[in-house]
Amino acid sequence: MDPYFDQQVERRAKPARIRNLFILLVILLGVLTLLNPAIEDFAEYAVDDLQDTLGASLPGALTQAMIKPLVKSLADRDNYIIFSVFSLPDIQDSSTFIGDMSAKKRYLGVFKIFFIEL
Repeated sequence: MDPYFDQQVERRAKPARIRNLFILLVILLGVLTLLNPAIEDFAEYAVDDLQDTLGASLPGALTQAMIKPLVKSLADRDNYIIFSVFSLPDIQDSSTFIGDMSAKKRYLGVFKIFFIEL
């Protein structure tokens, strides 16, 4: 036997290993697709983030009746099947209040609970 040939055979990936990685990738993509956050999920996150920013707890009725629908109406969602990108007007920017809606805060959302500010 040729020793060079034996080394090449050992370096090749085993078909079972490739198949298992492919199955794992398909399962991961399926879970990401099923748990892609919607506007409702983002609104809940935004309300919690607002409460953390203010440093005080808002009354539950105020949150449900006023703030959550406001966030839903202002948020824009770009759906990329396995994740979503949400945009909100940057309310800390004073130009937003005089009609400049180009100042946006963007968030990456995955698994319905993870939102990362971009």
